[in-house]
Amino acid sequence: MTGISAWARHWARFGADRPALLADGGGRTWGELERGCAEIAAGLVAEGVVKGDRVGGLMRNAPEHFEVVLACARIGAIFVPLNPLLTGPELRDVADDAELAAVVTDPDFVPVLPVLEELVGGARIFFVGEPPEGGRGLDELRRHGLLTEDLDVHPEDPLMICYTSGTTGKAKGAVLTHANMEGVAASAITVDALGFHDRAIVTVPLAFTGAGVSFAIPFLRCGGSIVIRNEFDPARLLDDIETLGVSFIGVVPVILERLAAEPRFAEADLTGLRVAKVGGAAVPEHLLRLYHSRGVGLVNAYGLTEGSGLNLELQAHEALRRPGSVGLPLWGQEAKVVDGLGRPCAPGEAGELLLGGTCVLKEYWRNPSATAATIRDGWLHTGDLATVDEDGYFRIVDRSKDLIISGGLNVYPAEIESVLAQHPDVLEVAVVGVPDERWGETPVACVVSSNPGLDIEALTAYAAGSLATYKRPRRLELRDQPLPRGMSGKILKRELRADLLAADAVTAAATTGAGA
Repeated sequence: MTGISAWARHWARFGADRPALLADGGGRTWGELERGCAEIAAGLVAEGVVKGDRVGGLMRNAPEHFEVVLACARIGAIFVPLNPLLTGPELRDVADDAELAAVVTDPDFVPVLPVLEELVGGARIFFVGEPPEGGRGLDELRRHGLLTEDLDVHPEDPLMICYTSGTTGKAKGAVLTHANMEGVAASAITVDALGFHDRAIVTVPLAFTGAGVSFAIPFLRCGGSIVIRNEFDPARLLDDIETLGVSFIGVVPVILERLAAEPRFAEADLTGLRVAKVGGAAVPEHLLRLYHSRGVGLVNAYGLTEGSGLNLELQAHEALRRPGSVGLPLWGQEAKVVDGLGRPCAPGEAGELLLGGTCVLKEYWRNPSATAATIRDGWLHTGDLATVDEDGYFRIVDRSKDLIISGGLNVYPAEIESVLAQHPDVLEVAVVGVPDERWGETPVACVVSSNPGLDIEALTAYAAGSLATYKRPRRLELRDQPLPRGMSGKILKRELRADLLAADAVTAAATTGAGA
């Protein structure tokens, strides 16, 4: 039996000189990627890493990320992508939970490495590039020959532990197997017709499930190539599309907004851009129409870490006809919407979205209670509220935990956000509920705006034609910084709600003090 490292071996035989990875400072052909995988696999074995051991990856986007993932796959080790945005204490929690045996990192992360050294030991930390004084370079792992065949690896063996973004509390480790990777690769390759001539670009950390799994894994499977960048630069992305032949991008809506705001966008040659996949939030209709006018169809997708990052997709030709829909279950996957008793909902009736099939996680790492609560009767309970229409197309209504009950009525923040996002002054928006003495809860709009004078009256007037009175936000919180986002690119509403409650508590205390 073999795991996904066989993909690199295959493409090294059938196209060794074709580019697999393109990056500043040097990429990899498929032959070079296979060699790097085989070298690092042999080095990890020489260092005592065995099947089932966890290897952490804390690094900026680089070709070495893929070499290490494939090397872990070859020896049956489990790769743990570590969020580069985590603080030292947050990193300690994840590393301690995973019980890492080794870590691959780079010098940029020296300030947070003490917490990893305590858990792993300095001798098991390897640096991409020039190591700091006393550190060990990744090249030390390349000196033990080549491991060209898989070591007792089976499809159901774990390959990655991807920690959830923690939007609803402490992060949990979703265990994804080699079979899950085959499943997400088949899903994407089939629906997006991916092949070895396609070229994608990644600009967000590969530690994010959306980038490192559902985006990158299908390209390793189909033999395409990936352009590696470490940040989103709209001008450079346009250049890459034009000069490098990028045919596939994966983004969240705010990135589309920033790209469209780039002065050169109107003149840029986008004819080679075949697929623009959007996730994390619904795509505002004005963006659908704008990109459609430039010949770029936007593919709306839905996925979550526990489902390997890709589960439903609405193809571009349906986007304007079914705005807000996330489409149909992908190849090898199933989906349904059920009520509180587990019964199928009628078309248009909101209920919880359940997923089944090849992409559902194996379990949560060493957390049987969370696994039992999430996977029941073979179905992954997503916690997302959804509807399905008579044609079988799904629409995400909201997170069940984000539901606002105002005056006894259900208010879905996602519905409000989709309307407010159309306002010309709104760059980012998130709606959260806060306690209200009269209504129980009331919706508050947290907005990043191009107009510092935007007020709640202007927003509610704009929404009046689309939202019933009880759904309109009662308050506007303007923010001068981007809204906080987790690893998947989703806005961290838990943080926004906590900020609002803290500010309200300070205001209430000041009012009480003034009254005294």
